[in-house]
Amino acid sequence: MEKRSLLDKVIVVLCLIWIGVLFESTYFERDVLALHILQSLIYVAVIFLSLRHSKWGYGIGISIAALWNAYNTKSGFVFNAGFHQWHLFLTSGHITNPVQFVAPIGYFAHVLLIGALLWAYIRLREKSAWDPLILLGSLAGTFAYFLACIALTWPQFIPRMRHLLGI
Repeated sequence: MEKRSLLDKVIVVLCLIWIGVLFESTYFERDVLALHILQSLIYVAVIFLSLRHSKWGYGIGISIAALWNAYNTKSGFVFNAGFHQWHLFLTSGHITNPVQFVAPIGYFAHVLLIGALLWAYIRLREKSAWDPLILLGSLAGTFAYFLACIALTWPQFIPRMRHLLGI
């Protein structure tokens, strides 16, 4: 059995945090259960592939983290709603929306995941001129999978997503 590095373990923990964020959200908003189960499979794939030091795993992880953070930063979900819940918690000890409360946790877990995956890529001995295409392929595949998940399980979200993406 191959010994895992601290970096491998950090990537796994950050992915598990994200799976936890998804299922905490699902506990409070049951209508996203199917979407979040399918979305959690992305993080399972990142764990599986990154433990094999796969560039595809690194690309998928960077892609989902960047996509989610970009969308939710633009929507105000993290910095407006999420930090408002943290302000409530820190000033009164109470929160009104647990889903919004964990959004900043998810955001910063993604920031750390991107950093860890980039660091893991940098540490790879074998690099290729094709690596940027792997990242682009990972981004395209992750985006297509995520859109398909939304279209199949929560299509009412598509108009809001199109509006925020300007398409």
